[in-house]
Amino acid sequence: MNVSDADWQKMQELHNQWMEQEKQMLADQYKQQEVLWQKQSHRLTDIVRNNEGVWLSQRLFYIIGSLSLLSIITIVLEIAFYVYFHWIQ
Repeated sequence: MNVSDADWQKMQELHNQWMEQEKQMLADQYKQQEVLWQKQSHRLTDIVRNNEGVWLSQRLFYIIGSLSLLSIITIVLEIAFYVYFHWIQ
């Protein structure tokens, strides 16, 4: 089966047109995504600028962090003592 040069050129043109349409569609999607990212960025900037949302001070962060760490260490020690005194001895 042989394809004539005219048919080959026609297929090549159709393929090129399809590729251009795909490139344009991807470019449009990229532009839409960029607009959405810019809107989200502006929204986040406005939230931070207006001090909206939940924010913890550094002092409160260290207090809560220290208490959490102390609680975890206490639980681990309790488990270790339980295992030592009830299973090992």
